[in-house]
Amino acid sequence: MVPIIVLMVLVLWLSILLGQPSHLSSKEARLTMFTFRILLRVAIPVAITGCTLIAQTTIAPAVNSGRLVSTIGLDRSIYFPGEEAVLTLTERNVGSAPIEVAAPFAAFGCFELSRVSAAGSLLPVYARPVCPLRLVEPAGSKVVLGAGEESRLNVNGDDLWPGAGASTVPGTAGYYQVAQGGSGASAVFRIAMPRLEAAAAVRLHDITYDDPATRREVRLPAYMHVFSLRWNNQSFLCVALSPSLRDKAVATDNAGNVTAVGVPYRRLATLPGPVTSVAGTASAQDNLAITWADARGLSQTLLVASDQRGGPVEAVQIGLDSAFERLSAADIQQFVAKVDGAANRNVNWSVSLAPGAPAGAQPGAVTSTGIYTAPLGIARPYAVIVTAQSQADPSRSAVGVVSLQPQNQNALAAAGGGGLPFAAKPLATVSSSGPAPLQ
Repeated sequence: MVPIIVLMVLVLWLSILLGQPSHLSSKEARLTMFTFRILLRVAIPVAITGCTLIAQTTIAPAVNSGRLVSTIGLDRSIYFPGEEAVLTLTERNVGSAPIEVAAPFAAFGCFELSRVSAAGSLLPVYARPVCPLRLVEPAGSKVVLGAGEESRLNVNGDDLWPGAGASTVPGTAGYYQVAQGGSGASAVFRIAMPRLEAAAAVRLHDITYDDPATRREVRLPAYMHVFSLRWNNQSFLCVALSPSLRDKAVATDNAGNVTAVGVPYRRLATLPGPVTSVAGTASAQDNLAITWADARGLSQTLLVASDQRGGPVEAVQIGLDSAFERLSAADIQQFVAKVDGAANRNVNWSVSLAPGAPAGAQPGAVTSTGIYTAPLGIARPYAVIVTAQSQADPSRSAVGVVSLQPQNQNALAAAGGGGLPFAAKPLATVSSSGPAPLQ
């Protein structure tokens, strides 16, 4: 773009000079024309090259349907408000020959986040898709995947749902689906609202900087937040990912239920008994010593280095071949679970009602091989949750949403009427691991 602008300026300059010949001698005119010819010889090739490069970088990579399978994995299936989240995007060549693909995933760099309603429909959270991967590599860059080879890329939560806070999930309770535009891959997760048990703000070294206006050093207090959250008869010891200027991070309602967390954080440990108090101290290097006590009066201490607050993604990954299905009474759907990172790849299947299901609603049944059968007598729409729990690591599970519809509404949707906002079944999806979703 810059060479084109330079060329336009040169043409304008020459036209002004030639339009005023009385101000130029013959020698000056010849010198001007000579200079212009030299610049023209340089500017035109550069401008053409610049236009070519612009054209090359805006060409969309070719879509290799059928042989290239995209999947999505999340580090948990159940999150708390403001908690750290990591999405893993995988593309795998399922063909028998090498294949050229976009690097990395520039063709499918956009995601759509939807909330699952009580009736089982998908309600978009944002008006437009979020595209965090568009600038990872120049458009048009390619890599070659061999037969059976796959490539992975991690995406932080703050890239997927802007405004929620760095690497965090949305703050409203319910079930959500994140889907990758173009490939059909998707994953479902739940936001649960825990109760705050105890919290502490650990004072760190002050943050200092020089104020350019006053030329004086400014010192601000810094805190590292540690707290315990109670949910589903378990306590979770949590720590912030980075220091904060605020001395209070967790907001609650009158009953002590968490309504918002002002700092991104992650879980450090899962504790069986209720926690009554949490305290912490910081070393000269801002390493933390966290001490907590339970209802029996017993206390424990955990040391956390300053560079270990952002933990790695768990090794065991589990997913489903479909994260969203729409069924009617007595319909049958086969779910397939995939487990990576463990020798034991078996799972335990279960099904439960999603929040907001009508009174007397039945969840249906799922067999030990993942065959789900919808219940009879569906009077109005509602959703159920199918869960596959890893036998190798019971804390890791994947969930899928089944939207149950009365027979007449499903027939209307199949015929193209009704405008029901349901998601089509993806070619291949992976929902993430995490604790099983309990009501």
